[in-house]
Amino acid sequence: MADKMKKTVEEVKKDAAKAVEDVKAETAKVVEDVKEEVKPTVEKAKEATEKAVKATRKTAAKATEKVKKTAAKAVGAEVSPVVYVQYQGEEEKIEDLVASAKAAFAAEHARTKVTELKLYIKPEERAAYYVVNEKFAGRVDF
Repeated sequence: MADKMKKTVEEVKKDAAKAVEDVKAETAKVVEDVKEEVKPTVEKAKEATEKAVKATRKTAAKATEKVKKTAAKAVGAEVSPVVYVQYQGEEEKIEDLVASAKAAFAAEHARTKVTELKLYIKPEERAAYYVVNEKFAGRVDF
């Protein structure tokens, strides 16, 4: 009887080992089938992610450019100073002296365009001397 039991146990072990191998083979087939079924979905997800990353990069680059331009405008849009010449209790705006020099020049040389203007201010004489286009000189009083 002991021999019979041993034989039966050996047969059961063989059958169990065969059953385990069959289950492993079936499981491997199922895993491969699932991989094949999921593969197109994974590829679509990869493509969609790549497109989203590219679009995000483009949007970020555009936003960065806008920020740079806005910052450049803010820096470039500095306040223009108003400059005065003060001498012995009186003052004159430089802008007014420049306008007077241009007007005096235009009265004498109506057809000549002003491309360069140099202004020399002499408060002790209450006058500004100008040179236009490196050729013409004149004086305006203030």
